[in-house]
Amino acid sequence: MSRRGGRQKTGKLALRLALVLGIMATVGAFVVVFAMSPEDSREWAFGSLTAAVVGVAVAVGAWVQGSGLASRMTDLQLAVSKLGRGSAEVRVRISGNDEVTSLGRAVQYLSTDLQEVFKEIDSGGGKAATMDPQVRELRDLTLGEQLPQPEGYEVDGQIGAGNRGGLDYFGAAGNVAYVVSGEGATALSVVACRMARDELSRALEQGVSARKALAHTNRVLHKKLPRGACAKASLLEMGDGEVKLYQAGYRAPLWICKAGEVLEIEADGLALGLDEGPVFEKGLRPQSIAVQFGVRLVQTNDAGVRMQEFLDLVQEHSPKHTMPFMHLVLGALEGDDGLREDVLLLTVKRSN
Repeated sequence: MSRRGGRQKTGKLALRLALVLGIMATVGAFVVVFAMSPEDSREWAFGSLTAAVVGVAVAVGAWVQGSGLASRMTDLQLAVSKLGRGSAEVRVRISGNDEVTSLGRAVQYLSTDLQEVFKEIDSGGGKAATMDPQVRELRDLTLGEQLPQPEGYEVDGQIGAGNRGGLDYFGAAGNVAYVVSGEGATALSVVACRMARDELSRALEQGVSARKALAHTNRVLHKKLPRGACAKASLLEMGDGEVKLYQAGYRAPLWICKAGEVLEIEADGLALGLDEGPVFEKGLRPQSIAVQFGVRLVQTNDAGVRMQEFLDLVQEHSPKHTMPFMHLVLGALEGDDGLREDVLLLTVKRSN
């Protein structure tokens, strides 16, 4: 998390906003006073004082808002400068739901990607690791063509194929839809991700809850994989009027589409395989989401979160039925130039 330093200057933007808005408010207030045509000097004095107070109040408010905006922009400037100097250890303040927040999130995901690339280069003897096409083929052969449809919900999932990728799985069993991803692009990451997907799917098909399926998968991975190997997962457990979100090390937020808006929500949880069990289960904290008719939930991967146009398309087409929603969103993303990375789209919509 980047913080303001004592020598950072963030007053120029705030001062400009305060002066411009303060002067405009004062002039506007004087125009109102003049239009009211005071009859004596006392009323003129009172009106002038009121106009001045209004101008000062607006200027102070503009200063406060401008200082906050300037501080956030300064953090982004420092983060981009660090990335330009070759440092990938960057933390950006991400709060709110505006354009500056979206830019900060993009910078943060860029930093995370660069860290993973540097790790892959170090582990690969100076060469960046690339995803073997056979890994993607192995994944694609296991993706179901049609997901089960729990009563009252529409569920669908697809992956838009890019130039790199292959470690994102999706599926559904019973009343649970899930996404499983790997950490990095090494051979061990491929094994951990595929093992997590198989164990999670097997447990859910036996009818256990999402929490128990995650706990089982975590124990198996911790027992069978070398220390430090892990996988990430995000699960949506559908119920009557409510969906529970479980995330085990999964960084991409869940998008909630309703009333023309898109909200973001995340859940806490340790990645699968890092802990023997007690810490993992204690740290697994789901988020409950009330879903009425027409509410759509969208889960994507890290590549999807980094694409602002993806979020815009989801917001635009979310009211449509699920089948045209999927075709319109992924079709527009792929376009004529294709995708740089695989983009996963898993959606759950309340249908009655």
